[in-house]
Amino acid sequence: MKTIRWGIIGCGDVTEVKSGPGFQKARGSELIAVMRRTGEKAKDYARRHNVPHWYDDADQLIGDPEVDAVYIATHPDTHKEYALRVARAGKPVYVEKPMGLNYQHGLEMVQGCARANVPLFVAYYRRALPKFLRVKKILESKSLGEIRAVEVLMRQQIKKRDTQDGGSWRVRPEISGGGHFPDVGSHALDLIDFLLGPIVEAQGMGANQSKTYRAEDIVWGHFKTHQGVAGVGTFVFNTYINDDWTTIHCEKGDLAYSVLDLNQPIVIRTKEGTETIAGDPPPTHVAQPLIQTVVDELLGIGTCPSTGESALRTDWVLARLAGTI
Repeated sequence: MKTIRWGIIGCGDVTEVKSGPGFQKARGSELIAVMRRTGEKAKDYARRHNVPHWYDDADQLIGDPEVDAVYIATHPDTHKEYALRVARAGKPVYVEKPMGLNYQHGLEMVQGCARANVPLFVAYYRRALPKFLRVKKILESKSLGEIRAVEVLMRQQIKKRDTQDGGSWRVRPEISGGGHFPDVGSHALDLIDFLLGPIVEAQGMGANQSKTYRAEDIVWGHFKTHQGVAGVGTFVFNTYINDDWTTIHCEKGDLAYSVLDLNQPIVIRTKEGTETIAGDPPPTHVAQPLIQTVVDELLGIGTCPSTGESALRTDWVLARLAGTI
């Protein structure tokens, strides 16, 4: 079997456990190069993770003839720039979510990769986790009947890191594209796309209630899927508790799950009572199952469920609910 040889642009915290080792452990995959603007940090990462090559210049990694495909794990403000450079080099792109600073960035990435005839994948890794594959199987079985509506409630406390020095990069719109809504709220909306089909109508607004940082800290709105499933969402990042539940209301009962707490069971409620379905614990490297689907598609033996096109739909819903388009 051919091996896909990967390079990573931006070997920061997100790549230490969540994703980076997945490229080494996936079948038919190998991580051979990493890049970070601070060369010493790239060198240290390569040493600790047994990666053969390291760079402090992205173009050197992109141009490395041994690198077949590139994972972009920088902050969202540089996703578009790097993705288009990788695409022009004729190499497949796998980029962190959200895809870019805004919907327009995502659109340009999709179009640029299409022009270069290279695939674009996006790291919405929950699409490949057993917990959400189980949810999808239950819904498709029709055991709960037809799907009628969906509700998303996501709540988080204000993080200490966001109260100091203007907040972390996640709440600096010029770097992240918004607050915590595009960072973690995107997972909830992308899963709805995966489980229920594309959202085709959406409207909402965002606000900064706590004034802790410049980005919005609450977003709320309503939406509808292409099959007519009605939806509402409230995303509050300035409250007393950290929890989230997505509840899918069906003809014969409800199915609920936590998007962010991967250890929380699936809960089904019907007239007969409540059933709790505990799944397997998430893998140590949670992005590895999705990485495996990317590798399989590049090898021509499978299909990845998270593409530039699906992520662009999520970018559009994010923007519509936040009231930015």
